[in-house]
Amino acid sequence: MRSGPPPPRQGLRFSALEPDEIERIHERSLEVLEKTGIILHYPPARQLLRAHGASVDEGHALARIPRRLVEQALATAPASFTMFGQADSRRDCLLGAQGGVYARPASGLNWIVDARSKARRAVTEADATAWTRVAQALPNIHFAAAAYDQEGAPKAMEVRAVARMLRHADKPLMVSGVSGEGMRWIWRLTEVSQALKRQPRIMVLSSVNSPLLYSYGQLEVAMVSAELGIPVLINSSAVSGVTAPVTLAGDLVQMHAEMLAALVIVQLHRPGAPVVYAGHPVIMDMRTGLAAFGFAEIGLLAVACIEIGRYYHLPTASDGLTCDSCIPDALAASEKWASGYLAAMAGANVNGGAGALASQSTISLEQLVIDDEIYSQIFRHRQGIAINEETLAGALIARIGPGGSYLAEDHTRFHYRQECWYSRLAYRQSAPAWEASGARDVLERANDIVRQILAAPEELLLSEEQCRKLDELLAKGEAALAQIEIPI
Repeated sequence: MRSGPPPPRQGLRFSALEPDEIERIHERSLEVLEKTGIILHYPPARQLLRAHGASVDEGHALARIPRRLVEQALATAPASFTMFGQADSRRDCLLGAQGGVYARPASGLNWIVDARSKARRAVTEADATAWTRVAQALPNIHFAAAAYDQEGAPKAMEVRAVARMLRHADKPLMVSGVSGEGMRWIWRLTEVSQALKRQPRIMVLSSVNSPLLYSYGQLEVAMVSAELGIPVLINSSAVSGVTAPVTLAGDLVQMHAEMLAALVIVQLHRPGAPVVYAGHPVIMDMRTGLAAFGFAEIGLLAVACIEIGRYYHLPTASDGLTCDSCIPDALAASEKWASGYLAAMAGANVNGGAGALASQSTISLEQLVIDDEIYSQIFRHRQGIAINEETLAGALIARIGPGGSYLAEDHTRFHYRQECWYSRLAYRQSAPAWEASGARDVLERANDIVRQILAAPEELLLSEEQCRKLDELLAKGEAALAQIEIPI
């Protein structure tokens, strides 16, 4: 049975910041943009800001952004928009304060770890297809996201990924951008499979490089996507203690400033372009030198980012279920709960990380299945407890009375599936029964589900003619992208 997004329950939302604290963070971020500024390596972005009255130092590629441009951008950015599935409206995802809470796989990763393996390897085209097929089959994963194979040219990896996803998924799609020209080819691919009235189908992640630097490629991705109508997840992944202040509040100030800069550029370029406020906090482990995702504070920072984005009426996203464990194990599950639970409960529209391991560098099909299960539990928590005359069961309690049993009652048969969450991975039997059945653990059961999904006949969601056009466009796109230079 397909799982839809849970209805919002204001009483179950977590909070990390008071409104006056959000305003203090915002004021400090405005000061950073006005006085310190941000380096922009993409010349059209600097020209755009200068044309609107920002102070630009071309020699240092530095722009200082006045608060009036931030206020203007916040006024034109849409408070909500819909991401469309291919044809089925039940796949559509409404993003915004009144929208749903959805889950997505990790995007843009090109290493994979196989079940029971402790060594990662490069993602192949077959792996990337399997990644999409498993995401398509899982009921609590609402987006398909790109895995990047290492078999073809790196300049076209996001285009190959989208051509593959369009064949095997009818959910909304997410990609991590590499170049503006790549986004133009991606848009052409989606036009083959998608009616114009059901666009946008795909959204793109564009990341500011901390501290206060926006690279050529990531800026170009954001501006070209805005031109095409592709929603942009404007992202900061500042590393607390290295590329941002070690204090959580200071980290938030810088992340907010970086995402505001991206918002201003996108909105000046195309007023009303859909954007998502997507803070993905990271913390440096000073003992190992690893930029880590498993700290408990990641959850607090994620909640704060969601609250700031919502306070300024923007759709929001979280990095979701992140971890530093390199294999699907108990540590991975623990870290993913600590990093992703609070943001989803706080109402982040798009929650990521599903299937990711090793500090967001590696994917696992089995972990994707396990994370689908984790998100299913979180969504159940968000639904809360239904209180009405039927569920209060006063008359039933009076009729059964002391010493009775509810097991054979119609009330029990009718409600137990709605009231109680059931796991596909748990083994709820006695220890002797578990031992007698082979003592299989959760990773083995997750692998069973992966195998079942991939053993089923591949369902191509496009016609032969559409597939032919995709192949032609992909070949042209790869040839064209091989000729371009992508500055750092």
